[in-house]
Amino acid sequence: MHDFKLYKHSVEQLTQQLTGAKHRQLVLITGDSNWCYELLSTLTSSYSVKVLSKSSELISASWPEHTHQLLGQEFPHAVYDGFSGIYPDKLAALAGTVKAGGVLFLLLPTLASLTTWQDPALKSVQSHGHSNQQSYFNLRFAQLIHTLPALHFDQQTAFKQSELKSGITNNIDYLPQQHCVEQITKVATGRANRPLLINADRGRGKSAALGLAAAALPNKNIIVCTTQFSATHSTFKHLAKTLQVEYNSKQKQLANLQYMAPDALISQLPQCDLLLVDEAAAIPVPLLLKMLEHYPRIVFASTLVGYEGNGRGYTIRFTKHIKATYKAAKVITLNEPLRFAKGDPLEQHIRTLLALDAQYNELANVNACIEHLEVTQQQLINDETLLQQTVALLALAHYQSSVNDLRQLLDAPSQKLFISTCNSCVVAVCLVAIEGGLDAELAEKIISGDRRPQGHLMAQTLGQLTSKTCYLTKPSARVIRIAVAPNLHNQGTGKALLNYCQLQLTPTCRYLGASFGATATLLRFWQSQGFGVVKLGYQRDKSTAEHSALVVKYLSGQSANLQSLKQQFKHDLFYGLLTYFRLLNVELVAELIDHCTDEVTPHIQPISLLNNLSRFSAAPKIWYLLNHSPSYLNNLVKKDKHLLIQMVLQNHNTEQLIAEYDLGGKKALEQQFKQAVKSLIKKEHTL
Repeated sequence: MHDFKLYKHSVEQLTQQLTGAKHRQLVLITGDSNWCYELLSTLTSSYSVKVLSKSSELISASWPEHTHQLLGQEFPHAVYDGFSGIYPDKLAALAGTVKAGGVLFLLLPTLASLTTWQDPALKSVQSHGHSNQQSYFNLRFAQLIHTLPALHFDQQTAFKQSELKSGITNNIDYLPQQHCVEQITKVATGRANRPLLINADRGRGKSAALGLAAAALPNKNIIVCTTQFSATHSTFKHLAKTLQVEYNSKQKQLANLQYMAPDALISQLPQCDLLLVDEAAAIPVPLLLKMLEHYPRIVFASTLVGYEGNGRGYTIRFTKHIKATYKAAKVITLNEPLRFAKGDPLEQHIRTLLALDAQYNELANVNACIEHLEVTQQQLINDETLLQQTVALLALAHYQSSVNDLRQLLDAPSQKLFISTCNSCVVAVCLVAIEGGLDAELAEKIISGDRRPQGHLMAQTLGQLTSKTCYLTKPSARVIRIAVAPNLHNQGTGKALLNYCQLQLTPTCRYLGASFGATATLLRFWQSQGFGVVKLGYQRDKSTAEHSALVVKYLSGQSANLQSLKQQFKHDLFYGLLTYFRLLNVELVAELIDHCTDEVTPHIQPISLLNNLSRFSAAPKIWYLLNHSPSYLNNLVKKDKHLLIQMVLQNHNTEQLIAEYDLGGKKALEQQFKQAVKSLIKKEHTL
């Protein structure tokens, strides 16, 4: 048994000073696991701690599968066992639960060995057939953590203690939160249709403010909505404290406040006087828009930096929509921390280690000096400015970013990163995954459904769609994310970078593809670059509420294979429009059909015969015509094209169409249909 009295005394001194300063701090323990566990046991023997670990050697250890399981909780101290794997989202989540005056104990191997240490978390970023020789994430992590002003106890070196500052006392400023509560109550009591957006970093009292506002509105029926019920604990706890009543953490209603999940809220649309939407960045924008349409008094609150996803894409896109649609809308940003005092060391350490402070600054004057190049993971960790710019731009352009994205960027062995720069500033990025290259035996098992190895998402999809092993055995590339600086949108920068990627990938990859939440605008971009849609997901994605589209472009001939995939998709699409795609956005449907090709159709009757037929008599014949010759829809005016898509291809019901087109009744709809048919007949004469 080692004598750890000096270590323990040092931590006791630290916690005393942290309590006075209302701060939190990191204590790093490095060495072999047994020594680290033994020291930890001594240091925490008199403390109440939350332990995240897979090890049975640590008392009361747990390892939650999802980070949201830690939402809304607080602990005096916490332990993160790095020997269980360095998962950025779990580390950030646990750090967020530590109370003022508390310590986060981080256990790791010696920093010198961290780069080549076989971190269990590496498996999470490895596609089948790829392995990491070293971890660039851990190398950067070790370099940075060594420089942080925190206690570090290492097995191989003599005991060293950072200089501790004594006598520091801090006060917490509650005025910004009070102002926030006042603004929430104004939404409930003032004029309708004046939504409020609250943006805040972790620990700023955002969720608490929702509970305090509910307490200030005892006569109002209020609903709080968020994806995870556990995220509402702080809201309910502060309501209960203000009302001086007890709160059970499993209780979903207290006084005038009730919890509802987003899907239940949208399906039931219950009446309420005020809707509070917490962690709005985690809810698909289409659902947020439906909430806006139905509830005239609504507050959206979201965490901008934290393990839930940093929400920068949400901030820009949704805020822009709110301001454009509701002139009286307000946006509040809570900057002052409430769970701990300003300048908290632990918060800053986590932000530094995980690049959570990465901010993208637009280049004022972008000229023709834009250059494209491939950047390696080694180059990223050698140039922190380049890394920060890349991370910030990727986060800025994507709706749901994750703290784990940094580890994926630095350690995924199957990825390539291409960037566009101007005057040493990153203005566009394209992150690509290399797929395929699997052996024939595994390819056969994937096609038969017996195996589904990690990664190779596009290759596996195409192999199963076609039953051809070549899509799995030949190397291919998939665009994971492409992002362009906001001030360069629609100026050809993204297209130029994509063309550069294709040139670099052509010698080694057979085809290039991408998968994304399908919108008419995104499809227009990809199809304009020669990519063809080969699959549309049958169900909406949970994060985007959109159907996932897979587009493919062959890099070395093989255009006949792509044409075959596109034709197969066309037949699937036309059946789907009558079934699982019946409610698909009509703009998206029109964009999909615009790029479908005609087939030889020997049994189509002259469509001039449709002129005097009713909708129900003409519709089957038009459906057959468009299924084989979708080009008939080209160049029709938008109103006629959309009406035929919805009436014939998607079989929308009469009442729905009358309401959507603001018509007087069934006769008016029939007249509108006949006008669209006449346009179709006129189109035939021009073919």
